[in-house]
Amino acid sequence: MDGQPPQYPDPPAGGPVEERFPRFDPDPPAGFRGQRATGARPYRGGGQANPWLVGLAVAAVLVAVSIISFGLFAPDDEGGGAAATSTSTTDATGTTDATGTTDATGTTETTAGPADITLPTTVDDGEIEPIGEAIPVNELLMSSNDIGTLDFGDDGPQVLGRLAATFGAPTQDTGFIIGDGTFGECPGDDIRVVQWGPLAVVIKGDTTASEFVSYRMDLRYGDLTSPTRDIATLSGLRVGDQVSQLEEIYEGFVIEYIVDPDVGLVFKLYSQRGGDLLLWGPVESQEPESLVTGIYSPDSCGT
Repeated sequence: MDGQPPQYPDPPAGGPVEERFPRFDPDPPAGFRGQRATGARPYRGGGQANPWLVGLAVAAVLVAVSIISFGLFAPDDEGGGAAATSTSTTDATGTTDATGTTDATGTTETTAGPADITLPTTVDDGEIEPIGEAIPVNELLMSSNDIGTLDFGDDGPQVLGRLAATFGAPTQDTGFIIGDGTFGECPGDDIRVVQWGPLAVVIKGDTTASEFVSYRMDLRYGDLTSPTRDIATLSGLRVGDQVSQLEEIYEGFVIEYIVDPDVGLVFKLYSQRGGDLLLWGPVESQEPESLVTGIYSPDSCGT
């Protein structure tokens, strides 16, 4: 070899040209009518499998294995496996809130369930024990920061106990709840609202520590025969008095009438223009014959 490519003799003139390295060309499939493009290679197979089909096949295998395993290890219906045990959890109020089931492998599964155990009744937020002697109603005068001798900041249970000794059992008691601002508290505060007729007393805190923070006297709370309706302000205003009496009693003070988004039309009483709010509450209208239907202390939120 001298480094030159091999030379081949030319075919006879006019004769067919034969490939020097003939290729294997299998017969085309039946029904195939097209001609293969010049120089194209025949299809050899071996393309990539469809991933969706592979995924479905793997999933089917996993399901089958799971079914077989469950059949092998699950106890039979006649009690062939170890018996399951149930436990219940009951809080201090006697409410059962969960049931646990333990299988033969020691695994416990907990599910919610109805109460099925009742414990002896215990004292809760709603029960108020009277404390001391009854307070004369004419000594329970409403001001911007107290009702008579019951001052804002005083111990909550003590205040409620004194009112229970004076007016008896309350007509309504929310217990401690998360406030939404309805009674002048900041939304999210823990409060307890206790009512004696039209008088609502707001306690802030919890069962371990709480304090008296505000009150609202409102005819819309109902029970208008309650003796709490006779509680007056320091200057002598009571719910049910006319607007003309409000303006006469507080002559020399500043009275504004505005529409509160939650309460409606209200009066607001100030000692002077720009001064601190003393009292406020709903009125039917600004007409002299209209009624003052509520007397509120300033809201506890922000004070």
